[in-house]
Amino acid sequence: MERPEVAHSEAYRPRSALESLGARLGRLLPEGPVRRALRAVYRAALGLAGRGRVEAHLPGGETVRLLTGYRFVTWNPAEYEALKAAASPGTVALDVGANVGGYALLLGMWVGPEGHVYAFEPAPDAFDGLVRHVRLNGLAEVVVPVQAAVAAETGTGRMAAEGVSGGNRLAGEGQAVLTVTLDEFCAREEVRPSLIKIDVEGAELDVLRGARETIRRAGDGLTLLVEMHPTLWRELGISAADVQAELALQGLRAEPLRPVADPWALEGECLRLVREGR
Repeated sequence: MERPEVAHSEAYRPRSALESLGARLGRLLPEGPVRRALRAVYRAALGLAGRGRVEAHLPGGETVRLLTGYRFVTWNPAEYEALKAAASPGTVALDVGANVGGYALLLGMWVGPEGHVYAFEPAPDAFDGLVRHVRLNGLAEVVVPVQAAVAAETGTGRMAAEGVSGGNRLAGEGQAVLTVTLDEFCAREEVRPSLIKIDVEGAELDVLRGARETIRRAGDGLTLLVEMHPTLWRELGISAADVQAELALQGLRAEPLRPVADPWALEGECLRLVREGR
């Protein structure tokens, strides 16, 4: 599998002397009571040093404020460019699998007060970070956090939660979470998106199945970016052929955001889904 190019938040901000010291100590100290105790002291010191926050400065001049406890945010340069190109003032966007808000915050800045971003995140820790980041960045009137997992059916499901690492996903066991389909949500809230980003750690097929009407109604004006996870599909008994069959049913085809030999070998990177014939 081909891995995506990602840019850590530290690529967009200078590392403080305290962070550099913490990184050096982290490489030297083995896991154990001493390391755990120092880690707690280090986190507290980071919070005090930066008033509990850091700033990342993105290539287009955007400033994203992050709480120190959630500072390990990553952005994929190709996805950043594709989303920025699609998001203009007044755009209505859905961020499915928003985690702590790395992309939802940028989308909120780009669509402005005339637009809306609905950011879906079911995992409690990540959702807390999302809500706090929306407030911290002054986007509460634009970005709407929704604590639910987007799936093929509305109801409840089980989530394998991994904190704020970005690996949270629906699974056969784990904590109970609410599930919602994009079709049901958009119909209920009278939302007609022109931009959808999906990052759901292997559950892409279910999300697409539950969004058929939303995608159909959006028409050719929809920008649809879906992060694919073929390795996780195998664990779930899904194949690339299953996903391709759903795309064919909806009259969609997948295009990579950057030149690659085989788009279906990409792991953890978005493909752009476009109408056949476009």
